[in-house]
Amino acid sequence: MQEKISYLQAKEILNSQNIYPKSIERVFLHESLNRILSQDIFAPNDMPALNLSNMDGYAIYSAMLKNINECFEILQENPAGNKEILELPTNKPCAIKTFTGAAIPKNADILVPIEWAEIKGNHIIIKQIPKIGEFIRKKGDNYKKGEKLLSKGTKINSHHIGLLASLNQVFVEVYERPKVGILVNGNEILELGENKDSPNSIYNANGHLLYAKILENGGIPKLYPILKDDKEQIQSCLQTALRECDLILSTGGASVGDYDFIRQISQQQKEQVVFRGVRIKPGQHVLYAHFGGKQFFGLPGFPNSTLVTFELFAKIILAKLCGSKPYQESIQITLDEDLQKNDSRLEFRVCNIRNQAGIFSVDFLGKKDFQSAILNNFCPLDNSRVGLAILENQTTKGKSIEVLLL
Repeated sequence: MQEKISYLQAKEILNSQNIYPKSIERVFLHESLNRILSQDIFAPNDMPALNLSNMDGYAIYSAMLKNINECFEILQENPAGNKEILELPTNKPCAIKTFTGAAIPKNADILVPIEWAEIKGNHIIIKQIPKIGEFIRKKGDNYKKGEKLLSKGTKINSHHIGLLASLNQVFVEVYERPKVGILVNGNEILELGENKDSPNSIYNANGHLLYAKILENGGIPKLYPILKDDKEQIQSCLQTALRECDLILSTGGASVGDYDFIRQISQQQKEQVVFRGVRIKPGQHVLYAHFGGKQFFGLPGFPNSTLVTFELFAKIILAKLCGSKPYQESIQITLDEDLQKNDSRLEFRVCNIRNQAGIFSVDFLGKKDFQSAILNNFCPLDNSRVGLAILENQTTKGKSIEVLLL
């Protein structure tokens, strides 16, 4: 077990864990939205399968066209969806009126837009000559047979749904979603709807915050009943969660107080506590372990710390269990102000991110304090995007810093 390690050490440990999804599921196309693709998807054929018209016009054979104002006989019409592949003669000037999306007739290599032709009875006079192949979608323009279209590990979005539908994929193979247990303990915590019987009581913000975070990141959350500071009750619930879930997140009880039983229980487990304590602010009292072959995080009890440690650490393991690659989006931003820092630990300070004409900036307006208990810092009234500014030392105006996007 490693203790009080650096942020980079913790990330390296988590990223190096050999953790994989449990199994693969075959689901209906619509149900694959926001799921993780379990296999590469390849094109079964060329798309389009034939040369197609990009607009309404007249398909002709270029060898028959020498100059403008030449006359071509209209043989027939060629609508989109026509199952018959038409053919132009190559020994006389003929045209086939071809509509948008229709297959280009055999021997035709020029499409004259209808605006470029003058109709005279059953003939057209060509007023402008397009280039060979112009206004024609070539066979395989979209993709060619065998071309990789989607990669294993892709989180399926609405655009992917459209592409898969175009491939006639009625069902899609995706990774099974991991089950994530949420344990919240503390005598002071009330569940939603309960009446406060003490000014020291607080509502279960952490449990529902983690529930939503797990859903956002592809897991299936299970919120267990609030646990009082009772070692046997906590241990019993933990054993149940280890049987039922792939990942367990415990919030509260990872610190060093007299009633922090999760920490005591973790010390009694025969299996590995990987690390305990990371030199960051907020969230230094975070624990990561393998219990019963399952993944376990002991997260701090303050809501701000719970949120930050989930984003920095637990989300990495959850991504692996979902079958996707862990990824934390960040940007570099130049500071417009000096920032005071009174702690030697690496600090993740919540900030507002502004984007004006493509230029990003950060500010700390409305951030009442940077204590671990203040969750509304993550909920700006002006609906701006929030992030975590990474502060190593005293940071001055004009310096570039990394900001994690939330």
